[in-house]
Amino acid sequence: MTNGLELRPPVEGTDGLNALLRGELAAVTAYQGALRSAEGRGAVDAAEILRFASGHQRTVAALQGAVREMGGIPASEAGNWGAFALLRETASVRELLDGEEAGLRMYEAANGSLEGDARDLVTLELIPRQRRHIADISAILARLSA
Repeated sequence: MTNGLELRPPVEGTDGLNALLRGELAAVTAYQGALRSAEGRGAVDAAEILRFASGHQRTVAALQGAVREMGGIPASEAGNWGAFALLRETASVRELLDGEEAGLRMYEAANGSLEGDARDLVTLELIPRQRRHIADISAILARLSA
């Protein structure tokens, strides 16, 4: 399941980076919604959700910088990560996990078409961050399923 993310062949240059940026903007929006839905519910710790959102916000800033360094204009509109449900049940957390997994696939697919600093950013920072998010959300999902 791709959660609404379009997984296309990687595009080179600023267009490719902007495609990744739109996915990250969607992730920030999704986690902001998840944070609002988690407040006062106790199903998932709001601090965990805030940590994920902060990670994606840092990625947005890094991708915006990479696009500017290549002489482009960073995308300002989010891609579609699908409709995120309230974090009250296992299925809702599964949607977040699906989105993170789709994001990882996008980074891995784009990695081969990137060069220089953009490739280093994706390889050394963004792919490892996605993998950590996947592991952390998988742990949350396991706790909720127990």
